[in-house]
Amino acid sequence: GEVILVDSGDRVSGNAYVDDATESGMPIIELMNAVGYDLVTVGNHEFDKGTEALATMIQGSEFGWLCANANSEIEGLRFAPSKILNIAGVDLGFVGIISTDNNGYPLGKRSSYEGVTFSEDLTTAISASEEIASECDFVVLLSHMGLDRDMRLASETDACDWIAGGHSHDRLSERTNNTHISQNNKNIRYVTVATLDIQQGEIANVEYEQIDMSEIEEDGAMRELVDRIKLSDPTLNEPVARANADATHSGVANLTVTALKEHSYPDGFVPEVVFYHFGGVRLSEIKTGDIRRVDILNNDPFLSTIYIGEMTPQQMEQFILDKYNSGSPENPDKESHYPYFRSNIPYQIILGTEPEGQPDAKDIVWELEPERKYRVAMCNYIAESYIDESIVESQLHDTEISVREALLKLVEGFGESGYTPDNTLYQTEL
Repeated sequence: GEVILVDSGDRVSGNAYVDDATESGMPIIELMNAVGYDLVTVGNHEFDKGTEALATMIQGSEFGWLCANANSEIEGLRFAPSKILNIAGVDLGFVGIISTDNNGYPLGKRSSYEGVTFSEDLTTAISASEEIASECDFVVLLSHMGLDRDMRLASETDACDWIAGGHSHDRLSERTNNTHISQNNKNIRYVTVATLDIQQGEIANVEYEQIDMSEIEEDGAMRELVDRIKLSDPTLNEPVARANADATHSGVANLTVTALKEHSYPDGFVPEVVFYHFGGVRLSEIKTGDIRRVDILNNDPFLSTIYIGEMTPQQMEQFILDKYNSGSPENPDKESHYPYFRSNIPYQIILGTEPEGQPDAKDIVWELEPERKYRVAMCNYIAESYIDESIVESQLHDTEISVREALLKLVEGFGESGYTPDNTLYQTEL
């Protein structure tokens, strides 16, 4: 029968073979064209290299891009809110939506979205889905809002038959009220297939199956295309250091923190306290042996920059506590209630007793003098997303030095002695 292949965003960022290509993002577009995608929505990471790079990706695509809440006046960067496809006599409607959970914008650097504005995700998704539902037999929302928002939408409207979701990287395929919701983890580990049984121009039945892609036989032609892309820039595969032992995810986080701590900053600035967010540490491990340039670039695919300045311990404690306690049962934050901010300074998060089962933090204990300011360094994501704007404007500034630049300089400096990981978790809870 007919096959329609769709995607719910974040096809770029996280792989230097794609992100650092001569035309950023285009290798994955080449692969998607070869596979035969039909429709996609846009994720926040499609914007990581800016709107010009995204426009190039869209122009090179042999498939449609949908997003009902992204409004652009940039030539080559306009999205249709929805599309109807007539297949075997039935009308299938598709709507695209992107999260606006970062003060009215998707996650990421605000400058990446220059020239594009966004309407609120949930209300726009509901209205766009309800509008197209009156014209269709089956409605699919390509959602890059995350599972919690998808669940809320399913509870507020039955306009969507299927929410094919992304952004939060959950794994499920289940029915909520009158809507089927699927999330396929990440890195194309799973694919959800909806099989529509169409009889005499009507949908008689729909069955959903989530497929483990590791069980699917690899296509030889696609493997050749992937290998060609990986060899197109041989510098990416060059070793830059050697690991003397395995580094855990925490070990990679400590390596990243050390890179920011030991980097040579202008005017002789030397940080005393360094922070990095654990969600931005993209390498889950480093195995013993050669560390390639592509590995270091993949650890920070977002072109993060380093902010430096001065802060008091109280100001630092505030953003740590705010993040730890973020979210609610109605709108949970998957990156809360664990030591999210890794640092060169050990600290202990003191927990209260409420809410039951997942208590909030009430204090931070560390060996910092409460009355003085400390020289700090952190990635731009922390400064721009978690620290009060007035503090950022008056006490911090963006060096425009990239995190990956600092990381490469650190590991290249290991020389023959190699890299011995420190896998200790210095931030704990009590």
